Amino acid sequence: MATQATLNDKRSVHQSADDGVNKDLVRLAKRFVLFLRSEESSFLLADQVPKTIERFVKQESIPKDDTLKSLEKLYRGCQEILLSGDYAYAFLRPRIGIKRYYRLHPEGEDFEPVSRGQYLFAKDEYVQGYDMASKRGLVIDFSSFYDSFPTVVDTNEMGRGMTVLNRRLSGELYRDRDRFQNALLKFLSQFELDGRPLFVNNHQMRYETFQEDLETTRSFLDGHPEEDAYEDVAHDLRRHGFEPGWGAKVSDIRSNIRLLDKVLQSADPDHVAGLIGKLPLVKNILMVSPHGWFAQENVLGKPDTGGQVTYVLDQARSLERQLKVQFAESGLDITPKIVILTRQILDAQDTTCNQVREKVYGTDNCWILRVPFRNLYGEMIPHHVSRFQIWPYLEVFADEAKNAVLAEFPGVPDLVVGHYSDGNLVAHLLCEDFGTTHCAAVHALEKTKYLFSDLRWADMEHDYHFSLQFTADLIAYNSADFIITSSFREIGGTNTEMGMFESYETYSMPGLYRVQSGLDPRLARFNIVPPGVNEEHFYPAHEKDRRVEAVRQHLVESTFGENPSEGSVGRLDKPDRPAIFAMSRIDKVKNLAGLVELYGKSKRLRKKANLVIISSETDASRSSDIEEIEQINRIYELRDQYQLDGVFRWRGARLDKVETGEIYRVVADMKGIFVQPALMETFGLTVIEAMACGCPVVVTCFGGPAEIVEPGLSGEIENPNDHEAFADAIYRVISDKSVWEDRVRNGIERVRTAYAWSQHANKILSLTNLYSYWEYLNVMNRSSLDRYIHTLFHTVYRPRAEEMMRGA
Repeated sequence: MATQATLNDKRSVHQSADDGVNKDLVRLAKRFVLFLRSEESSFLLADQVPKTIERFVKQESIPKDDTLKSLEKLYRGCQEILLSGDYAYAFLRPRIGIKRYYRLHPEGEDFEPVSRGQYLFAKDEYVQGYDMASKRGLVIDFSSFYDSFPTVVDTNEMGRGMTVLNRRLSGELYRDRDRFQNALLKFLSQFELDGRPLFVNNHQMRYETFQEDLETTRSFLDGHPEEDAYEDVAHDLRRHGFEPGWGAKVSDIRSNIRLLDKVLQSADPDHVAGLIGKLPLVKNILMVSPHGWFAQENVLGKPDTGGQVTYVLDQARSLERQLKVQFAESGLDITPKIVILTRQILDAQDTTCNQVREKVYGTDNCWILRVPFRNLYGEMIPHHVSRFQIWPYLEVFADEAKNAVLAEFPGVPDLVVGHYSDGNLVAHLLCEDFGTTHCAAVHALEKTKYLFSDLRWADMEHDYHFSLQFTADLIAYNSADFIITSSFREIGGTNTEMGMFESYETYSMPGLYRVQSGLDPRLARFNIVPPGVNEEHFYPAHEKDRRVEAVRQHLVESTFGENPSEGSVGRLDKPDRPAIFAMSRIDKVKNLAGLVELYGKSKRLRKKANLVIISSETDASRSSDIEEIEQINRIYELRDQYQLDGVFRWRGARLDKVETGEIYRVVADMKGIFVQPALMETFGLTVIEAMACGCPVVVTCFGGPAEIVEPGLSGEIENPNDHEAFADAIYRVISDKSVWEDRVRNGIERVRTAYAWSQHANKILSLTNLYSYWEYLNVMNRSSLDRYIHTLFHTVYRPRAEEMMRGA
């Protein structure tokens, strides 16, 4: 049944000024459908719709009148057009966060709104035929479990989940003031660290008895010097119900207790966030990142191994620093601990991935803990396993890891941070047993990277196993207490493109299940928490006194010199020319082959600058990864096709952080530019690293880089599929000294003000406290949701994982 909102939207779009059906528009839309049938275009994606309309207008000589404008407006933001049976279906997205489904019949007089279920049936019918699509199958719908959970009304607030949640729930709860006040006191009275009670005595459970002590304590503190230490007032504080944790000195204790009084009196959401968000509630953190090669040296660039490893290690360091600051400011002598759980790889090559336990460099108490994957017989899997093949091993991995984790802390961690789909599935399984707050860090969702990965999943199953990955995503991200992303685009996309999470809201995998409501991006569970840069390694090129000349000289010779390092391809006739520089692992989505092609096509780029690429590998015979082999071979073909000898250097190398920072500065010394041409990039850590080093950037319009860069100020943003436009953007920066210098200056300032690890860590700890508080008050029907997720795991995920294991 169409909702009232759907019907209202239909009227506003399809009706004419006299409040009747715009029959001219309907007739033109039917003509457009006939045009599609004549071209046998039965399925159009978002980027194909406007191009097809242009072709329709040209070939059919459609007059450019108001009716054509209405048709173009109707299909603006259209994500899909599907011809199924007699009907033409359209999935319209008039603006961010809004979806509408319609169909048009050749004999119909108007556009007919359809439900999500009807639309998914049409897609299944398109793939399977009517008879198969008509069979009753599994329908997944999480919507009822979130009926009482706050949602974002203003789409500009997507990614500010805690702000929305806190504002709504604070107001609702304070209508029942007694419940709110007593629940907050009970929440504060339950905490202890290292066996020491914190915040409020556990006998202070009722606001009526606590109120007098609160007023007495405030008066008592007003009579003490601000610089007095906690120990000077500890006895009197305890006598009136207050335990440690409010501050290291009287000024801090007084400020926090005043804030507590304000919260109890008014439940102002800003005060609630200010109080609960900064309390020292977390001591032990478990981070989960199983896939790829996880170590501190010699891993970057290996299959499935790139920015996520850097991100997780830097996140661990920043969280430890912030926890130590938090404990010190709270007057607590407590040492935090962070454990990064990953997989052990016995065939470790030149890495430490075979070590069970490894300390994280530059930390006091952060550790990498490795647990092996096992086969059906319980034997360790000695070799690396692709992220697409990882799924059968995760449940046993989580079971074995549980005891290892409990031995590390000991006891359960206070927070579990999952990374990527596999890490979050393991985090979900562990949190089921631990009862711990689960923060899900996204990194990437594969669904938007591969065309028709849902609709044609069966054709791709052998290589990618999307049936398991997408099911894991539904389980892990719905079970998480809160989700952090690096950019808005991951959640809500843009005016024309769906966000990664938005693409999981409604879709079908024919023959497996239909998802009517999977991951709703408007729920107040999503929070944008961008990472930072490591300021020790990524600093501007003009800070000469910080640079190490030996490292610089080595990189110049090995990357640009006449005798480059082993594994390099191509020569540079003029090595001192500006470099168009890119660095990533070899991966179809990273689009290094596309960069080589657009460079080869551009005569003026070849005349002005060299193309220099550092990637994980240059020799296909040394790789076992299907995509990597394909992309390596493609780059060689393009090199020969465009005769790039003399202007193209391709180096296979894995740089450490010192070398990575310095290579950006070397490119900046040469007045070069860093390019990021990915077909989809979740965030773009390399982008902020290059900008921090004073290297101007041209980046993809798909994903996080387009939020990092301010176009025309701190860099340029273009569509990497439009080779001419992307090449023009590169040339615009690299050919004009004043533009180049402007982008350098603004890029450095952009990173300095917007991307700091200290801000990132502080935000995660604050979110953990607040979501834990609201979860404590049971703001949603969590037990029913957990049972639904449990059923999905055992009826869909586990059987498919076991089948995959048997076939391995």
